[in-house]
Amino acid sequence: MRLLSTVLVSTFALATSTFAQTPPTQGWPASRPPATPPAQSSPPAQPSPPAQASPPAQAGQAPAPVPLPSWFAEIDVDKKGEITRAQFLAYRMKSFEDLDTNKDNKLSLEEYSRVAEPPFSVDTPGGPSLEERRNRAKAEFQNLDTDRSGFVERAEAEVLVHSEFNQYDTDRDNRLTEPEVRLIVQRAMARQSAERQQIEARRREGLTALNDLMDIHLRDADRLDKDHNGRISQQEYLVLAGPADGKEAQGLLPIDIRRKLIIRKFQDIDIDKDGMLSRVELTAYALRQFLESDLNKDRFLDEAEGKKAQERETEKVRAFLQTLQPQAPPRQQQQRPAPAQPRQPQPAPGLPQGTR
Repeated sequence: MRLLSTVLVSTFALATSTFAQTPPTQGWPASRPPATPPAQSSPPAQPSPPAQASPPAQAGQAPAPVPLPSWFAEIDVDKKGEITRAQFLAYRMKSFEDLDTNKDNKLSLEEYSRVAEPPFSVDTPGGPSLEERRNRAKAEFQNLDTDRSGFVERAEAEVLVHSEFNQYDTDRDNRLTEPEVRLIVQRAMARQSAERQQIEARRREGLTALNDLMDIHLRDADRLDKDHNGRISQQEYLVLAGPADGKEAQGLLPIDIRRKLIIRKFQDIDIDKDGMLSRVELTAYALRQFLESDLNKDRFLDEAEGKKAQERETEKVRAFLQTLQPQAPPRQQQQRPAPAQPRQPQPAPGLPQGTR
């Protein structure tokens, strides 16, 4: 539904699934150490590709096994088909050890923020920017620092890793076998499939989900970002004002008025007032608009909600246009002539005063 697309010019950085690289709770950053020693000049290691879903089985064939996540093979170097809790803990805590540059068994915010940088996190097409990843890391740090000491202690990180292990260890024998891991992966894939089916069913009913709307805004923002730096300048944003003249400008407001409207919208989105729109700012604006439009709070927008949202925006535009109207000069009151004073009788000529 593009009804709100003309009202909201924003984007939402949709996180891609990392289930194949890390356990489902995603409580602790994935272990992605450099592929070569630091002394060698080579590019950072790229993250392992996610496990792909198996193709559907042909008639008469047994279904293909559920794929194992890549981290299982990285831990199970002996190919035993199982990994212990100690092996899992050691593997997952590699990222902690790499981040702990001063080796004091605790991470400061500065140390932890490196998870937003290579090799722990890399730029991907359409993925979150470095600024977004750093903001996310800061929020994660606050959640991980459970005792509010200003540091993430090793024990705090290990608690999360043990919790992740427990997600897979269904028989509680402190070992993860291939069948156990495949079962959890299968359940997660089933949940994701059910969610996609639900969204598709609602879409067919003429409703728009948040993700659908954000996809539209993401494409719109990408078209505005001509220099592909992940940020939109005011000059790039002003393209939305449309042509200054010609056939395409017929029936539109004057170009100077349209530019003022676009700049007003730009300033509304630009929270930090740096003259650039980041994906974080665009995300916050789009989400706020969606929540305001979702009147029945069912996480979908129907046609009536979209129409009301458009009406609200139209009223805002009208109110802004009124502020641009020149003030009429106050009417000058015409000065009324002073009332005529009664004429005093003049004495007859030749007679002294008081003798008439």
